[in-house]
Amino acid sequence: MKVSVVLPAYNEAERIERAVEEVRKELSSYYAENEFEIIIAEDGSTDGTDKIAAELAEKYANVRHLHSGERLGKGRAIAQAFMNSNAEILVFMDVDLSTDLKHLKELIQAVEEGYDFATGSRLMAESETDRPLKRDFASKAYNFLVRLFLGSRLHDHQCGFKAFRREALFEIVDKARDTHWFWDTEILVLAQREGYRVKEIPVKWRQASETKVKFGKDVAYMFSQIIRMWAENFRSRKKGRRFFFISILIAIGILIALALYAGLGSVIRILLSANLGMVALACVVYALSFLLRGWRYKYIVSKLGYRVSTIFSAESIAISQTLNVITPVRIGDLGRAYVFRKKDVPYQTSFSGLAVERIFDLVSVLILSFLSIVWISGTQYLKTPIYATVLLVIVILAFVFVSRMQNVIGEIVRDANRVMKTKSSPAILLSSILLWLFDITVCFIILNAFGNHQNLFLLTVIAVSLGNITKVLPITPGGIGTYEAVLTGILGTTVGADVGFVVAFVDHALKNLITLILGLIALASLNIRLKEISGESLQKGTSRGNLRGNSREIHKES
Repeated sequence: MKVSVVLPAYNEAERIERAVEEVRKELSSYYAENEFEIIIAEDGSTDGTDKIAAELAEKYANVRHLHSGERLGKGRAIAQAFMNSNAEILVFMDVDLSTDLKHLKELIQAVEEGYDFATGSRLMAESETDRPLKRDFASKAYNFLVRLFLGSRLHDHQCGFKAFRREALFEIVDKARDTHWFWDTEILVLAQREGYRVKEIPVKWRQASETKVKFGKDVAYMFSQIIRMWAENFRSRKKGRRFFFISILIAIGILIALALYAGLGSVIRILLSANLGMVALACVVYALSFLLRGWRYKYIVSKLGYRVSTIFSAESIAISQTLNVITPVRIGDLGRAYVFRKKDVPYQTSFSGLAVERIFDLVSVLILSFLSIVWISGTQYLKTPIYATVLLVIVILAFVFVSRMQNVIGEIVRDANRVMKTKSSPAILLSSILLWLFDITVCFIILNAFGNHQNLFLLTVIAVSLGNITKVLPITPGGIGTYEAVLTGILGTTVGADVGFVVAFVDHALKNLITLILGLIALASLNIRLKEISGESLQKGTSRGNLRGNSREIHKES
């Protein structure tokens, strides 16, 4: 047996027979009947696919049917089928035969010629593809993120048309944690990291009329898997540690540059002049805001059918914010979902609640910023700066984007829409506006700790709003440096660069310090280790188990 071709099949009653016949015809043109086999990895189908597959296995000696009584996921079904084969070259392709079978010989020959892995590519210059613009854009964006976050050198990671050298695959298959759509992407990334030879082959590809991929839901799922794998690599490899240290150096560099620009001597003098009572008041106000944050998220989750206490919700937020402070890529949302999982709240529900938070935060920023800009524009003593107009455009564009999120993150946003269409929306909006006012008020108190600036509250609204928007960029841990740069630029137009920088530095430092303190208290209260959240347990929460460890879940039917 030279080659095994696996056809993963879930509810493919209308296409499985044609797929088997076409693949047999192609393989028979360059292999003897006893040199290849076709394995139908039928994954808990409910539409009669299992019966058709069994009939095909009876009809052809080199066709086998592997049946699972429950869904394993595409990745696990493929891996289990490979484990039931003795062939040296292992191939899998999608049942829809979107990739032209004329490339099958080229795919297999790549492995025969010494490559460990070979994959079809729809995104190389020589490739020919026919697919809707929306899915083409999503595919290009996905593959760009895989290259950016995971360091892959390939163009296309998800084309359902791949071949493997048996020994090479089984040396890394247990390292792949995903068991569904992301499985083959993870295998290719791991193969490159381990130094295996990978060949990418341009193919002719046409999207089938029907697809099992659910655009919105699977986009969110695939992105979460990219972040999960990036986080694993970040913790386990020197490159990840180097990136973390580089991000810290960038943050320090920005702060030093701002201090020098503002005048180091002046900055020190202003720092020493701080009204410590005002600073202490700012600390208390910010700490109290976590109770409101906890109540809001608890309230949102309750509308999705799950109940927790306000204190527990506040603790989970403190932990997630702590993760955001100490990592350049904001993985705190995953941390919060992990903590809520301990209260039996599903991951999707947690992410749905987070989606509601983000939407109402954005609407609140829009309202506060717009009102501030209009008010400032109407005064005689302060001309509207260009950054205010830029902020307004950014917020409006973001608001338009959110209004179209139904097409982007599927079920999560459908849950979010379900909450927002209830009578709870005014309460969530009001609490969101109050939370932003807490954040802005803390900065305003700090501003007045370094002089009398009671007439600059509206300017503080704009500065803090834009500063927090820039914090989502994965450049530095917790947005340190970028936040200070924005606040220095905006506040500095009125109070001077030196005061603006000091206010920005103290404001952000105190908020981060309080967040860390509350996060550590929450970890102790819930008996959770920070490493547990960002390490193995979080990985297990986002994966579905070891492939080989679940081999008993599948058995041969034919």
